[in-house]
Amino acid sequence: MAEDKLEKFKEILSKLPEDQRKLLYKRLHAMPADKREAYIEDFTKKYYIEQKKKEPANTSGVQSIAVGLLAALVIVGFCYFVYIFNKTNIDRKFNEMFGMPAEETFDTSPDGNSIMGPEPRHFPTDTPTPVPTAPVPTQVPIPVDHPDLSGLVIVIDPGHQEDYDYEQEEVGAGTDAYKDKATPGATGVSSGVKEYELTLKYAMVMKEYFEGCGAEVILTRETNDVNLSNIDRAQIAIDNEADYFIRIHADSAPDADISGVKVYVPATGSYASNADTNGERLAEVVADGIGSTSLGVVQSNSYTGLNHADSIKSYQLVVGYLSNFDDDLLLIQEDTPYKTAVAVAEFIVE
Repeated sequence: MAEDKLEKFKEILSKLPEDQRKLLYKRLHAMPADKREAYIEDFTKKYYIEQKKKEPANTSGVQSIAVGLLAALVIVGFCYFVYIFNKTNIDRKFNEMFGMPAEETFDTSPDGNSIMGPEPRHFPTDTPTPVPTAPVPTQVPIPVDHPDLSGLVIVIDPGHQEDYDYEQEEVGAGTDAYKDKATPGATGVSSGVKEYELTLKYAMVMKEYFEGCGAEVILTRETNDVNLSNIDRAQIAIDNEADYFIRIHADSAPDADISGVKVYVPATGSYASNADTNGERLAEVVADGIGSTSLGVVQSNSYTGLNHADSIKSYQLVVGYLSNFDDDLLLIQEDTPYKTAVAVAEFIVE
């Protein structure tokens, strides 16, 4: 397919609602490869035709708004001139409405500025004027008997990011499997929270807690507006010679009844022989800590970020499922990120 046509199709995808985009992906995956190019061309052509049809309506809407604004300005101007020519009478009526003496109108000072009699009037109110207070930064409490993480380098990866990156990257070194470099992730079925926002909050709390326990902590990202592929994230862990690489996720499942904590570990690399046992333990500790259920561990070669960091202890921690009502409510509670951090620290020192 021509590069310009593919770019147009990607641009259209970025504008579609998430449900329409998923349906389109499903259709493309289901159809034979030799049919996809023609389908994409036809879809792109129809999309732009529909957009052109909508343009006159949009233009008409803008014109209507402009006419409305002009009419409003004319009315305001008319009211202003009425007030200027009837200022004394209007002021007297205003004072009478609020219980002021009729003769106590706005006087004029020698310099022409309007003043309100010898003393300004203050109308009573039952509501005191609020005093703005500066926001107090949230601090993560570090107990005296905290786990000792001194000497450890821990890289924490808040899963996903705000925008898609449809460019493909290999899932594992030397494989034929490819995935999108980055996606925003799931959305809370009840709360509407975005996974990329939630995971960053968890990572920030975890970083502060781990540092309070003596560890050196690096986050793969500190904002949502980044463009980091899963390989990029794994490379940050490699470059910093991390002792642990913790990837935080809050997934979505096809079945809304699925809930709990699950851990994914790489099927290859230096720690593959006992990664499943350790991953299962991590799921249990976190589930107990936040009041959830452990769904155990999955050892897999399907996760790009794990495959490219399999030379260190790497864990993809799914703290819950945003597609499940109960998990969604649990994950957005203020103390759940802290409880998660405490549980992971306990796991590390076991």
